[in-house]
Amino acid sequence: MKSHRERILLVEDNAAISDRIARQSLRPLGYQVDIVLHASAALQEISRIQPDLIIANLNLPGLSGKDLLVAVQAQGYEIPFIVLAEETKEGDILQAFRLGAIDFLSWPAQETEIVATVERALKQVRIRQERQALVDQLSRLNQELEKKINDLNSLINASKSITVLTDPKKIIQTALENCVLLSNADRGLVVLRTDRGQNYVLRAALHFPAEFSLMLNRNWDDGVSYLVAESGVPLAIHGEPLKPFILSKYGQSALIVPLKIKNEVLGMFILLRTQAQPFDPHVQSLAEAITDYAAIALVNLQLIRTIERRFFQSQQEKQNQRLQSRLSSAYQRIRTAQITLDTFLAEEGEMLAARQKQSVLQVREQLIQAQEALSERRPTKPQTNSG
Repeated sequence: MKSHRERILLVEDNAAISDRIARQSLRPLGYQVDIVLHASAALQEISRIQPDLIIANLNLPGLSGKDLLVAVQAQGYEIPFIVLAEETKEGDILQAFRLGAIDFLSWPAQETEIVATVERALKQVRIRQERQALVDQLSRLNQELEKKINDLNSLINASKSITVLTDPKKIIQTALENCVLLSNADRGLVVLRTDRGQNYVLRAALHFPAEFSLMLNRNWDDGVSYLVAESGVPLAIHGEPLKPFILSKYGQSALIVPLKIKNEVLGMFILLRTQAQPFDPHVQSLAEAITDYAAIALVNLQLIRTIERRFFQSQQEKQNQRLQSRLSSAYQRIRTAQITLDTFLAEEGEMLAARQKQSVLQVREQLIQAQEALSERRPTKPQTNSG
């Protein structure tokens, strides 16, 4: 017995011939043999049972076997056709071959000859089916490959659009848009952990009703995302298992992907489908890649801001050092001038007229005031921020 019971349509009005071919020769070998008596009945039966092989007597009442062969091909069926004829009908047999028959049986025929002819015809059917199966498989593989290439190109474009951004909000929003697009999701959410504590806040939403915007920047707890927050592992859930959770209000299938920097979960991307169609592993890998790009962009942004802050502090320190050097130099010059005046007054003060001495004392007072002013303005060394 064969794993696939091939079906044969026998078109024969002679009961003895039908019995020899069907009951005695083919059915014992596991073939399904359907018998009709004339060509018009055969045409109706072909559309119903889709046989793997047709055996038809050329000498049928009404439409002949040749007429049936032409009609089968005219209707677009690609079914192997064996004609049955007496040995004296060589001309008819040759004409049947020209019309598309693949073999013939000369009647009377032995069981071994019947089986051999059928097996020979069905071998061609099997080869054609295997070839078509390979063609179909190759076509599916090409379609899958083309889709993966398109997904890869989309992923590359997504990475470029995310990593060039310098605004954390835009990074999150752009990453969410790409996640929803590449995963064929209907909606998407992003929840981020608060600066202190383990609470999560809804920061972004895509393709939700307008009133949903009122929930932005509020605490978020859907009853299932915390599992991803705790484990750091993506979670796909759909259908009945999702119904007990709040997310089932917004979709019947969910994919929750953690946003991680190193091993720390900072938030989660929640993708939703309105139908209970699960997110497959390929889609999950795309969503994970995009969240990784978002994490990289956020880390890069943090590093850039740290470098900018440190550079600004360094520039400030250098500027303060230059200013301190200039003030110190001015302070020293004023101090030197003051000492010179004090020495002059001590040595020559008695020789000065009252007006002259008063003028010198005024200059000395101005130098003292300038010295005090410079002392107040001399910068202290700034504190550096280790962060």
